[in-house]
Amino acid sequence: MKTLSTITFSFFLLSSLATAKEDSPKNVFKHLIRPVLDAKCVQCHGADKDKGKLRMHTNEALLKGGREVGSDIVIKGKVDDSELIFRITLPKDEDEAMPPFEEKDHYNPVTPQELEVMKAWIKLGASFDLLVTDLDESSRKAADHVFKNMPKRILPSTSKLQPQLPVVPAADPKALAALRKAGVLALPIAQNTNAIYVNASYAGKSFDDKKLQLLNPLAKQLLWLNLARTGVTDKGIESLGKLTLLTRLHLENTSITDAASAHLSKLKGLEYLNLYGTGVSDASVGNLAKLRKLSKVFLWQTKFTEKGAESLKKSFVDVKKYNALKNAQDKMKAELEKAKSANADKISKLEKQKLEAGKQTTDKKAINAKCPVANKDLDESKVSTFEGRKIGFCCAKCKGKFDGNPASFKSKIKDFKPSEAFEKAVSDLNKAEDESDAKIGDVQEKLGKTSGELRKLGPEVNMGWKQPIAKKN
Repeated sequence: MKTLSTITFSFFLLSSLATAKEDSPKNVFKHLIRPVLDAKCVQCHGADKDKGKLRMHTNEALLKGGREVGSDIVIKGKVDDSELIFRITLPKDEDEAMPPFEEKDHYNPVTPQELEVMKAWIKLGASFDLLVTDLDESSRKAADHVFKNMPKRILPSTSKLQPQLPVVPAADPKALAALRKAGVLALPIAQNTNAIYVNASYAGKSFDDKKLQLLNPLAKQLLWLNLARTGVTDKGIESLGKLTLLTRLHLENTSITDAASAHLSKLKGLEYLNLYGTGVSDASVGNLAKLRKLSKVFLWQTKFTEKGAESLKKSFVDVKKYNALKNAQDKMKAELEKAKSANADKISKLEKQKLEAGKQTTDKKAINAKCPVANKDLDESKVSTFEGRKIGFCCAKCKGKFDGNPASFKSKIKDFKPSEAFEKAVSDLNKAEDESDAKIGDVQEKLGKTSGELRKLGPEVNMGWKQPIAKKN
């Protein structure tokens, strides 16, 4: 039987071993630098992507470097010469700065403490065996800060556009074979997933309501479906209600009408719907409004009116907020047109003044001693007025060449300086253009912001591009 002292000794021994294990020296690269690279660099320089031919997901790949830089990415013992340090310390507005500054909310630069640890690692030889205990006091403090604030990966907003793929069983091979036999493309929407994309548009009108039944066995896998230009009708659309996983649906240039929208309303997961060139109209607003996950719908060249499209969008949003933004947008558009018109008139007048100032001169004779075209002596009867100054030529031919493109010969006129009247006209015009650009730019910026907020409300309802009405002369 164990004595109390034996038990006590064993307890303290185990505690000491545990403490020793917890306090064992940490590896600088493995425990500090690698997490930084994984969080802030590997997304663009890793196994799946090698921007600039640089990969950093393994130690070997990092030291190999990328295009142009090569092994200079990390030069052992030379911090300032190492490309890695150079790139991550550039101002964020520099093209070569890493990580690149693209979006304020998703910018994830290396912190001062992370940078200090990296510099210390390179200065001490960039050894993958270097321990935190090998660092100087300042670098150890930086390392301690990193340990307490381990870097996290911040995904860019574009990553939200990537589909969140459902986990589904594999599709029936016979069902896929039947589709392919019917001239229909059927394949996984991405690697490592059983979710599939079916495109029947290549089959054209031969893919009709009867062949639409070929999709039924794939209800648990079908995520994206393209029925554009096929022979499906309102009656056939009814069977789509079984495809509950659908997120994208193309029905453009088919014969469907408002009768189909009642069946489409059952596809609750639908995010993208293309009804371009179909017979749907404002009567479908109520049914389409039931698709609460809808983010984009195309209604170009349908029977939908602008009023109907707006009604559809408003059915997804806070109407009061929508109306407020819409009113603000309309006012800004009117303000912008007014500003453009007023400034255009002012600038047009100043341009005429500049033109007139350029034609008039107080010079009694030509200011140049040699012809700016042929560099010959002047014929006093051959002169032109340019930017308020009298310019002489050796012959009518040279005068004609100059008058055709005076700017190209301006440098050939020694010590040329425009007249004071012309310089003032240019200055007045430039000032007016700057003021115009600033005023219009300010309104455009506000309009763009308001329009952006309006677009974010509810789904994007695309009514297509409308050709402006030509003005009569």
